[in-house]
Amino acid sequence: MLLQVQKKLAIKDLGDRFVIDADGLRSYLLYRCDGLYLDLYCAYVPESLRGNHHAESMILFAFKFAVMNGYLIKPNCAAVRAFVKIYPEWRYIIDKASLFN
Repeated sequence: MLLQVQKKLAIKDLGDRFVIDADGLRSYLLYRCDGLYLDLYCAYVPESLRGNHHAESMILFAFKFAVMNGYLIKPNCAAVRAFVKIYPEWRYIIDKASLFN
């Protein structure tokens, strides 16, 4: 019997993006810190790596980063907004005004 084990993803913070390097390709979640806010504005996963939970892993990492650093999230990326719909328990950290823009 074979068990498929998902490799643990190493996520790096490069100061303006969270990245995962896998199979010679880079997935990223761009962000900017603006006072009390962590603006998550662009996620990209190369086509050959899609379905490997890279975007979800980086978004979760960003949310934990925000909690640890006292930020509210501005979800200016479709992937981040989709994440919050799937995991509504994270809504408490979302800047409510951003949801209506």
